[in-house]
Amino acid sequence: MFNWFWRARDFYVSQSRPKFEAITFGLALLAGLLVMPGLIYLAGTATLQAYERGGVFALYSDFYKGLVGLRPSCWIVALGPFVFLSLIRLGRLILRKL
Repeated sequence: MFNWFWRARDFYVSQSRPKFEAITFGLALLAGLLVMPGLIYLAGTATLQAYERGGVFALYSDFYKGLVGLRPSCWIVALGPFVFLSLIRLGRLILRKL
């Protein structure tokens, strides 16, 4: 049933170090660009109010305009998943060395 998952995982971990890092960065950036704004919208709608400028698509539009306009908050959201993964990997490395 999950044979495709195991094949994809085996392919991912069998790559050379630079290719592995590039794939990891690409997947994390994709999550930051596509998933994170939606999660922010859901959390904001649940805790605060509806988005002032419209719905979820207006938020995505403002987010991508902020990326082009080099707004630091938008870039933090986009690069956040990669930074989070890097911190987890750094923590694992430190714990392994102890």
